[in-house]
Amino acid sequence: MPDKVEQKATPVEKKARITGTDTDTGQTQALGINPWYLSDEFTDSYRKAFTDKHLDPPMFSIKQGEEPMSGEGMIISSPFHTGKLRSILPNAFLLGLKQELSELNWHERLNDLYWFHQTDDLALNGKKHIKMLRDYLSGEEFVGFMEKITGTELVRGYLDLAAQRYKKGNHLLCHDDDVHRGKMTRKIAYIIYLVDEEWSEEDGGALGLFDSDENRYPTKVVSHIVPEFNSIGFFLTGMVSYHTVEEVTVADHKRERWSVTGWFYGPATEDNTTEENALQILPSSVLPQVSPLEHLVDTKDDQAQWAKWINPEYLKAAVRVQIQDTFMEQSSVELRNFLHPKAFQSILNCLSQEFWHSASLKGPAHLRSYLEKESLASDTDISELAGFLRSDSFGRFLASVTSLQLVGASQQVRRFNKGHYTLIHDQALEPAGLDVALSLMPPVPKDDPHAEWDESWGGATHYIADKDELLRISPDSNSLSLVLRDEGTLRFV
Repeated sequence: MPDKVEQKATPVEKKARITGTDTDTGQTQALGINPWYLSDEFTDSYRKAFTDKHLDPPMFSIKQGEEPMSGEGMIISSPFHTGKLRSILPNAFLLGLKQELSELNWHERLNDLYWFHQTDDLALNGKKHIKMLRDYLSGEEFVGFMEKITGTELVRGYLDLAAQRYKKGNHLLCHDDDVHRGKMTRKIAYIIYLVDEEWSEEDGGALGLFDSDENRYPTKVVSHIVPEFNSIGFFLTGMVSYHTVEEVTVADHKRERWSVTGWFYGPATEDNTTEENALQILPSSVLPQVSPLEHLVDTKDDQAQWAKWINPEYLKAAVRVQIQDTFMEQSSVELRNFLHPKAFQSILNCLSQEFWHSASLKGPAHLRSYLEKESLASDTDISELAGFLRSDSFGRFLASVTSLQLVGASQQVRRFNKGHYTLIHDQALEPAGLDVALSLMPPVPKDDPHAEWDESWGGATHYIADKDELLRISPDSNSLSLVLRDEGTLRFV
């Protein structure tokens, strides 16, 4: 692959070089960004646009030329100023860098927020291309360049640097990168894209930028930056710099979203403060609203209620003893085909697209994203089932299979579509208790190749303590899961 055509350097352009030593040959090597980016023509125009809080039009672009390898600087002003520079480094250098990265140890990173593969911190890596990139990005030349085009004060010699590979299905959910280290804070997040040159929007992995409401809560993605080989994306971090790496959707599993990412640091300011009163406080509505169990029938009438809704197999005394033994030993149990077949079919008939049409999307996006049906028509089977599940009668059934005496409950009717999730948040920790989840997916014929849920589809409920995963429950058809979640055990979807 040919490198970009070298341009004739002006005095200012000649600054765009640093040197490194090839440890194999001892020869001095040079690395520098596209010299045009250091010209006054570019830096003055770009800084003026990037620091303009009312940029009009909201998309800014300045081009070096019309040739395929020419530089181009772009700015997206909404929801927050985000920059992208094309043809920033020599192609040949980036290909050498990618080869060195492929030789490193990669670690799978998986939790409620993300799923991708990452190298160790590259701060001490001695490979030629990696060291040259690190030295250049953290040196006066490039740090001064980033200061000049963003109008942001940065420190020298202090840089976070690591590489990531996002495979099919990998993602990074909504977050803001607002992290402090003593008197310093992350000021600029950057992404150097190393994807193949055919990467397109259809392959996924775009950087999605969230808008925020009046309370500074993220709402929805309103702008995207699609990965492009030999480009760098960057933005100022802060309490509203919410963004995501959208799910990689490549058809070919061998293709991956490669990048080198990190942060430049600077002194904390009013825009990046550590004061507690500046932190966002989540609304109380994100926490479970616990109410006493509703009285439905007297104890003597429980059997009739149970028989209406519950598979008769689970009403047998011997079976309930077996369930209780399993629950006592494992603190969890799954009851397949839980609802009576007739009742389950009537519920499926209720759960049409029309039923979910009036459901609301629950947020804020840095905590959760799913549909919730908050109001159920009183004369429907689904409303009657929901009433049964929060009743004292159902509480007595649960007591018979768990030995737990239940006095209150919270309830949600939720739907998770592609891209929906929940996240763990310090301000929204659920109280300890018994998690009762009735999965109402439509049944799939056993001879269907998708009869069994594929974990790569996501949608599972994960239970963790510290960094250890204790339990994973995949979606199923007509399945009731019971999990005793004590203090210190967290869950996410």
